[in-house]
Amino acid sequence: MLHLNQTLQKRMLEYKNILGIILARGNSKGIKNKNLLKLKNKSLIDIAIKNSKKSKKIGKLVFTSDSQNLINKVKNKIDICIKRPKRLATDTASSYDVARHAVNWVQKNLNWNVDIVVILPPTTPFRKSIDIDKTIDLLFKKKTNSAITITEPTYTPYWMFTKNKKICKFLRPEGQKIQRRQDAPKAFQPAGMVYAIKKNLLFNMKGILPKKNTATYFVDKERAVNIDNMDDYNLAKIKLKKFTI
Repeated sequence: MLHLNQTLQKRMLEYKNILGIILARGNSKGIKNKNLLKLKNKSLIDIAIKNSKKSKKIGKLVFTSDSQNLINKVKNKIDICIKRPKRLATDTASSYDVARHAVNWVQKNLNWNVDIVVILPPTTPFRKSIDIDKTIDLLFKKKTNSAITITEPTYTPYWMFTKNKKICKFLRPEGQKIQRRQDAPKAFQPAGMVYAIKKNLLFNMKGILPKKNTATYFVDKERAVNIDNMDDYNLAKIKLKKFTI
């Protein structure tokens, strides 16, 4: 175990500049001002800043938004705020586009060369700092370029299907042969809590994570609440009885 820890520390020294990015769009879809929703009188952004600051692996933490209003609300709680252009706040802009902009901004304005990027969406309020650090550790333990948090789906994808006016078609052809849920192959979905990516992959990858060699850190479904609509928000309020934020 001592040898493993020494090896891990050596690998981490090669990638010591780890940038945490909390990204919040001003004109959120689904729920208006979603990132300002409150749990125990704390906004989702405040919760994200709090648990991200507790990480022992992140070297610099930034907040990026197209909204000056959101930036004004957090500028006294986080050292670095980035106003991103409107083109990165459209329905077609991805979190990876926003992360690339933040990396370029930090390297140009702070003269701080980024090695690893950690994307931290505010919409997962039950994320803990240990989730962040263990996901980052996986990059080194598994010798890979990316790592994400995952959880179990609420419904097996093997029974899901597409539909047009005439035909229902299984997404997975073998799904029609599975009669019991417990007989379906184990499947997972992104938990949306942490995305850790080495910079070279971030700037060269096509599509989204996971890739073939992406490492995964499992988060129990109880904590893997990702607020996208009012049902998710109401569920999070119920679960406040179980978890601290």
